[in-house]
Amino acid sequence: MKRRDWISVGLALASASVYSLFAVARGALSHALSGAAEGVEWAGFPLDDAWIHQVFARNLATRGEFAFFPGQPSAGSTSPLWTFLLSLGYVVHLDFRAWTYLLGALFVGMSAVLLARLARRIFNPSLSTFYFSLFILFEWHLAWSAVSGMEIPLFVFLSLFLFERFYARERGWLLGLLAGLLTFTRPEGVVLAALVGVGKIIELRRHEDREERAVDDLRVLGVFGGRYALGFAVIIAPYLLFNLATSGTILPNTFYAKSAEYAELFNQTPFIARWAQLLLVPFVGAQVLLLPGLIYLVARQALQRQWLALVPFVWLVLLPALYAARLPVAYQHGRYEMPVVPFIALYGIWGTAVLLERIKSWAIRTTWAMSTGALLVAFWFLGATSYATDVAIVDCEMVHTARWVAANAPADAVVAAHDIGALGYFYGRPFIDLAGLASPDLIPFMRDEGRLRDYLFSRHATFAVFFPDWYPALASDPRFVPAYQTGCMVTRQAGGTNMTVYQIK
Repeated sequence: MKRRDWISVGLALASASVYSLFAVARGALSHALSGAAEGVEWAGFPLDDAWIHQVFARNLATRGEFAFFPGQPSAGSTSPLWTFLLSLGYVVHLDFRAWTYLLGALFVGMSAVLLARLARRIFNPSLSTFYFSLFILFEWHLAWSAVSGMEIPLFVFLSLFLFERFYARERGWLLGLLAGLLTFTRPEGVVLAALVGVGKIIELRRHEDREERAVDDLRVLGVFGGRYALGFAVIIAPYLLFNLATSGTILPNTFYAKSAEYAELFNQTPFIARWAQLLLVPFVGAQVLLLPGLIYLVARQALQRQWLALVPFVWLVLLPALYAARLPVAYQHGRYEMPVVPFIALYGIWGTAVLLERIKSWAIRTTWAMSTGALLVAFWFLGATSYATDVAIVDCEMVHTARWVAANAPADAVVAAHDIGALGYFYGRPFIDLAGLASPDLIPFMRDEGRLRDYLFSRHATFAVFFPDWYPALASDPRFVPAYQTGCMVTRQAGGTNMTVYQIK
């Protein structure tokens, strides 16, 4: 690695540290205002899903099981590779939060390095490629993701690594391994893996002007495809077999649970509207000023028939389309769409630079460039405050509640809960997962409150943990008696309701 590559990694670590300090300060304030009990984890995660990863990782490290509940192997994780990396911290007895933050920051830093290399391979821009790295390091979505405890930075890193090696004309089997690791991180990685195969076809079709060359290209494509598929299968085959053995399906439980949970959204909005909404979410921030340059560069590449250079752009528009088709939600700052941010920067930065060269006015060029930088820094700070609030809410609602259940639920209690991450980490006993991730038998009727209530009664559930506005019929049932509520002020200030533990009579 060059000196500026180490600078990128160092800046990523510094950014993650600042975001963590913001969260600690906000957590301390929230803790003081709510009068919470001692022992609250101020430095935590902005998503309950991050705690799910920690449960899987801890069980993998301490018990050698890929399971949410000890002794019950589960296909409930969408990111087995992230789980494995997190488990290494438990193996060597590192603080799990520090290890998780470190991993996230390192992957963001290395993604910044890879984006600069990718820009150089595709466009060979005249401006310094370090601008690409700087944008990624201070883009607020990715700064947030670095300390989110989620697999986002790993997925971004592997996406960029796969593209960078593809344009470097790496050997097929190695590209296949990278594509397999990407899919092992998130299932939608298989679509990007297919795009790389399409990119190879585009590369070879440029030589079809001669018949003998076309025949040779088919042979090369066959060899590449075989090696690519072999490398991919080495990683993915064990994953698919494990899913089949534990759940009877090749995809993780989360895929089916999330689809069922948000099925009603498909009838409310047409696909094009859902896709447009999700596509625009990653542009919130300084990248909105890169949009004209992005459009200009993509149009120019298309007019010049530079199709190979547009393969990453296809991924940019395709990933939001996949979620519009299967999971049309933009919550948590659009975390599912965050992996396209580097590709917005890839086309947007170089396209803006080319566009500015065509503008004669020095004032317009300077204002545009300085506004982009200023907006980048401003949103980085706004992202830090949002991150701190998100961590405070998850700590105050999920972690506090989990600790209360662990301290107050009798040993023979049958607990049901919708948000299972923190509860799984601190409670330590099996329970019913209302979201279907760890209890897949609930997936067919998870949004039918009547059947859900009957299911809880049939299982002799004694406690139910959920937000009242998520299950209003259950919350209003007189047999569900509130036993504990967080009273978290930061949640109410954000417009939400407080997590409640109901005792079922």
